[in-house]
Amino acid sequence: MPRFVESTKRDPFRNFNFRVLLNNVEVYACRKISGLTGTVEVVKFRAGNNLSSVDELSPGRVHYDTVTLEAGLTNDTSFLDWATQLIRHEATPGLRAVEPEYRRTVEILVYDLDQNKPVKKFILHNAWVSKFTAMSELAAEANEILVSIVELQHEGFTSEPVA
Repeated sequence: MPRFVESTKRDPFRNFNFRVLLNNVEVYACRKISGLTGTVEVVKFRAGNNLSSVDELSPGRVHYDTVTLEAGLTNDTSFLDWATQLIRHEATPGLRAVEPEYRRTVEILVYDLDQNKPVKKFILHNAWVSKFTAMSELAAEANEILVSIVELQHEGFTSEPVA
C-alpha cells in the first residue's frame, strides 16, 4: 500500500492575530473583522429559438460585501476622523469631503502564531465608511469594553504577497 508523506507542514493560519492599516499606518486595534466576500451575479439567458429548456448562464456584475470592523474605544482619533468625515459634513451643504479624501486603502495583515511576521496581506481598494457606531451600548451592570463599529464599502480586494 503506498504511503503519502507530507514534505511541509501546512497548518492553517489562525484568525486572532491581525492588524489593520489605513494608508500604510496602523490605526485600528480591531477585535473583529467580517469576512471578505466577492460575488459574481449569474445572468440567465434563453434564446427564443432554443429548443432546450435549459438556461444559458453567463457571469454578470461583481459585488463585494460590506466589511465590518469592531474595535475597542480608545483615545486614538485617526480612524474616528476618517469614519466621521462624510457624516460630519453632510449637514453643512457644500462642505462635504471631496472624493479623493474619503476613499482610502485599507490593509489587513494576518500574522503568524508568534505575531512576529505577517503571513497574509489583504487590501481593500477605494474603501469608505458607510456606517459608524461611535460606541456600543452602555449598561451599569456590564463588564465588557466599549466598542466602536464601522462598515466599509469598497471596490474590491486583493491578496498580495507579504514582504
